[in-house]
Amino acid sequence: MKEFSHEYAEQWFHNPTTLEKQGGIWPIKIGHNRAKPNYKMGPRTISFFSLHFVLDGEGTFIQNDSSIKLEKGDIFCLFPNLTHQYFTNPTNTLKMFWLAFDGKQAVTLLNRIGITNYSPYVKKCVTLELKALLDELMIHFKEDAEDNEIFGIITLYKLFDYLTAQAKKNNLAPTPPINWIQKSKEYMDMHYEDITIQDVAKYIGIHRSHFTPSFTNEVGVTPYKYLVSLKMKRAMELLESEEDHTVTEIALSLGYSDLFSFSRAFKNYYGVSPKQLLRDTGSGPASLD
Repeated sequence: MKEFSHEYAEQWFHNPTTLEKQGGIWPIKIGHNRAKPNYKMGPRTISFFSLHFVLDGEGTFIQNDSSIKLEKGDIFCLFPNLTHQYFTNPTNTLKMFWLAFDGKQAVTLLNRIGITNYSPYVKKCVTLELKALLDELMIHFKEDAEDNEIFGIITLYKLFDYLTAQAKKNNLAPTPPINWIQKSKEYMDMHYEDITIQDVAKYIGIHRSHFTPSFTNEVGVTPYKYLVSLKMKRAMELLESEEDHTVTEIALSLGYSDLFSFSRAFKNYYGVSPKQLLRDTGSGPASLD
């Protein structure tokens, strides 16, 4: 490490690539230090996020007018555009590792490990496994090889995955209430071609006899009608598309076992069979066979 007026330190700056910026999080810099007794940073602000891992020593961290005593194993985060400062205990100097990053998933990932801008730290979370991941990241960004950027992305997410598991284990991360009605709708929106209402109820962990009336009361239609509406809207899109889909192909693509069952469902929904619709409107090139 290089010697500076208030610390011994090394850090490596990273220029995020186009691929990294298309993702949810990307690194900016990484480094480690051993503080001297006069070590102090701030008051200041930064324009990105920076996680600091206390590997040894003691100190103080101040942000949002809150003062936190730092000890070995703690993690604290500098949030963008918030004034902060941190300094060491002169008789037991800090040894830290830091990782600066940004991205649209940054706040969400931090919240998952128990860190918010109002509570920007977690206690006693630095383990040997975590140190190994930090060392892995540091070695990677020392080399800073753009043709190996995927490894860096994977390792960064591995770090947050590990921290999330630690937060759950220690009950640090808040568990938001699950809106299972919304969850069931999202599941149907994604998989409507291949699932039944029983599959949906099983996925959200609620018995069908409770799921159906609760969903109906909240959404205004039964889960079955909601699922059918998704299939019928997609059927109409395919019938009106510029691609030459046959009606049988559309039926099978939407999870119907045969043309007859699809045509009956389509007529019940729209009041006209798919074949009759094509004859009457002449819309779309779909074959009637």
